[in-house]
Amino acid sequence: MSSENSDQKFVTYHREGEIGFLTLNRPEKRNALNLAVWDSLQQAVLEAGKDVEARVIIVRGAGKSFCSGLELSPDNDLIKIITATPSAKQKVEFFRMVRKIQAAHTSLEQLPQPTIATIHSHCLGAGLELVVCCDIRLCSADATFALPEARLAIITDVGGLQRLPRIVGRGHAREIAFRGNSFDSNKALAINLVNAVYPDHETLEKESLAMAREIAANPPLAVQGAKEVFLFSDYGPLRQSLDYNSARSSMIMPSEDIFEAMAAHIQKRHGLFKGA
Repeated sequence: MSSENSDQKFVTYHREGEIGFLTLNRPEKRNALNLAVWDSLQQAVLEAGKDVEARVIIVRGAGKSFCSGLELSPDNDLIKIITATPSAKQKVEFFRMVRKIQAAHTSLEQLPQPTIATIHSHCLGAGLELVVCCDIRLCSADATFALPEARLAIITDVGGLQRLPRIVGRGHAREIAFRGNSFDSNKALAINLVNAVYPDHETLEKESLAMAREIAANPPLAVQGAKEVFLFSDYGPLRQSLDYNSARSSMIMPSEDIFEAMAAHIQKRHGLFKGA
């Protein structure tokens, strides 16, 4: 069983002046994501959306990393669903769970306020899928990015395959998804995944706050109106794509390869995959 405090808020929201802060708050796990974290994210985003005094939201991670991605642990109920005995019920349960997680990410994307993701150290998997829901992404030089799902016999399925091509283009998005390899802040800047790179975490926080204050100083109706137009232009086919993504992902859960991938990850070795 998990030793974490059941009362802990894994994602917090608070406001300082006109700037809201949405913080992944699981630093002892490098903000790894599980169902409890996503539930907490949904609640924090709802709180931020209702805060009419907040003009900009900064999204950040507490501790040593922004987000290390999906928690590959038996304590994560999503892993229990993924690796359960295959059945129609298991696949429907997985489909519904992915749809719920997708909704949490989409609610972040649809916040009325502009959002700035401040990324340091790890930004992996679903963590990367989280930041592509933000309007602006800034990072420190030590930031590392990846969609490693392909190496773990999983299809990226909570919005990264839909949103990433709109940001970095088709070719870069496909390379990131197919290779599953990590890349650094220099490449992230070169492919327009991030708007700027700062030398360290302290400078990142300082500069992101300065940008947030500059945006907050603008007329909020104009800024929020512009965001609504951006979303309207972007959002047309997303729902259908997310539905297909959930269905397609559930088709391969579980597989022999996913058990091998998880064992290889834990044992720190290369997996031997056979497409089964």
